[in-house]
Amino acid sequence: MTAPVPPLVPAPRSYSETGAPFFAAVISASADIRFLPALRSFLSDAAAFFGESVLSPGSAAEEYAHAEKYRDEGSELWGGNFRRESAPVLSFAFRHDPSLGEGEYRLDFSPSGILAEASDEDGAFAARATALQLLLLRWDGWRFELPSCRIVDAPAFSWRGLMIDSARHFVSIPSLRRIVTLAALYKLDRLHLHLSDDQGWRMELLNSPRATEAGSSRSGGDPNRNGFYTQTEVRELVAFAADRGVAVVPELDMPGHVEAVLAGDPDLGCSSGPFGVRTAWGVSDDVLCIGNPRSLEFAKAAWDEVCSLFPAPWVHIGGDECPTARWEACPRCAAFKKERGYREWIDLHGHFVAEIADHLAAKGKTVFGWDEVLDSDQPNRAGVIHWRQWLEDRGSVALAGGRDLIRSPFFPYYLDFVQAEDRASAPGLAYKTPRAATLRAVHDFDPLQGLPPDAAAGGPGRGRLLGIQANAWSEFMRDPRRMEYMLFPRLLAIAETAWLGSGRPGWDDFRARLDGPRGGQRRLLDLLGVNYCPLEFSARLEFPGRVAL
Repeated sequence: MTAPVPPLVPAPRSYSETGAPFFAAVISASADIRFLPALRSFLSDAAAFFGESVLSPGSAAEEYAHAEKYRDEGSELWGGNFRRESAPVLSFAFRHDPSLGEGEYRLDFSPSGILAEASDEDGAFAARATALQLLLLRWDGWRFELPSCRIVDAPAFSWRGLMIDSARHFVSIPSLRRIVTLAALYKLDRLHLHLSDDQGWRMELLNSPRATEAGSSRSGGDPNRNGFYTQTEVRELVAFAADRGVAVVPELDMPGHVEAVLAGDPDLGCSSGPFGVRTAWGVSDDVLCIGNPRSLEFAKAAWDEVCSLFPAPWVHIGGDECPTARWEACPRCAAFKKERGYREWIDLHGHFVAEIADHLAAKGKTVFGWDEVLDSDQPNRAGVIHWRQWLEDRGSVALAGGRDLIRSPFFPYYLDFVQAEDRASAPGLAYKTPRAATLRAVHDFDPLQGLPPDAAAGGPGRGRLLGIQANAWSEFMRDPRRMEYMLFPRLLAIAETAWLGSGRPGWDDFRARLDGPRGGQRRLLDLLGVNYCPLEFSARLEFPGRVAL
């Protein structure tokens, strides 16, 4: 009788059995020097998931010592050590194979060991994720029962993203590390951090301390309304994520959504204020004064500091939801508009976006913004994250204009929306959409919807569809438990689409893997103590450490 295919998410493109199942309890690991980060994070996450006793003493000693740096943090998050019984040692090797494509990997499980092969780091990180998932799915508390198999796999998209809004409610560094670890387990590779908004400025600026001091604290009784990331914390988070194949993409949202900035420097606004960190949700009319040259000076200086902390080539400049009412009533902005010969007030927005995009491009950064960067006739270099799906042409306009594109539709990729029609049982945002963003709705969205069929290929003078991104806006995610509940299990559907694109096996296949053999992905989430929404699942297994909402 053929053994069932392990319920991996994303589904591998090719899976074949190569022999009989086997048992192991101890892992010994090594790697080609190109893939040491994947080895380091494999060892550290294996220690966190299964207990350090699964790692063979003396195996890749230098890398394991480095991994120990994170072990205590992992133990905090997942808890528990498991007693190791006598069983064969399973060797795990990362090897370089230049014949494999970009992001592609080959993974062999057999009694003689696990062999992960890739031509680049992206492939090695993907192999690492699949190996960890398979180990988790076949872990019984003290040993692994593993299939002899070969997996050959490659991604459809290079941008497999998740945005975390830390402005509305502050998300701690330990919580971000947990999100990174879980996201990497499902082959997501971009963590977009929304670091500023009307309700908070979360990035330490040494050259503009008032922005941090005033912008990181707002009045009210919510315990998670205040806080910011020190530059040391950011560097450590970026390194932690990089070891798991996740690039951290910073966003400073300007010229709108800046009340927290104006709280620290009122002169940057069009009116005399008074300004404070916004305590209500929604969009504020208060924006940066484009007629004041200090506004651009502040933004460029802030980005200079941020770029020194985030080595990834991508940055996000915001640019969304910027009302023009304050500009229309501002003498300085009126004079600037006349001097520049701009016809529309939205061209002030276009001017600001172009200036910031050029400044960052000169620093070697690839710039993205929300799709409002297309609203002005003023040209700019920004790629587009298309969120306003009611403006259906924005994606095609971006591609035709030579801009790279990421699909991130308001419905169903905004994960603050309710997850089921029974909204009392699945709390979340209800007012933004008449429909629930169910697990199936997230799964079924086609990233190529409304785009040319060859959108991912690009061409001369055309942009490319790089991938997709889910967004976790945190107005109603007041703590890590609530955020995790809103992310899972829908993030698994995002991961499936991001990896497989239009080549997904389909809803029935995906749904079967959630409750599949040995409990499927549901068991994996329970084992890791993930506080997921249960409504799309059947009866759940309970594990020690499971957090109930």
